[in-house]
Amino acid sequence: MSYYPKAVRFIESTTEQCKFFLPGQSGMDGLVCGETTDTERSYCDCHHRRIYQPGSTPRVFFIDASSQDAPGFTDHEPDLTEVLQ
Repeated sequence: MSYYPKAVRFIESTTEQCKFFLPGQSGMDGLVCGETTDTERSYCDCHHRRIYQPGSTPRVFFIDASSQDAPGFTDHEPDLTEVLQ
C-alpha cells in the first residue's frame, strides 16, 4: 500500500480523487488510487494514460446481397400489410 500513499476506499472518495481501483490491494475494501485530479476527469494523469488508449478508426465492410444475382434468390421483405394478414 505504500506505492499508493493516498489510497482511499471508493465509497469515501471525492470528485477530485482518482477512481482507479488498486488491483490485488483493494480486496473487499474497494481501494482506489486517491491522487488529485482535474474536476472533469475520473483518473489521475498516470492512470488516465494507462486506461485511455487512442483507437484507430474502425473499418466496417458491408456486402450488399441485393446486388448479387443468384438463381432462385428473391430479395423480398414482406411489408406490414402482408405480415398482418
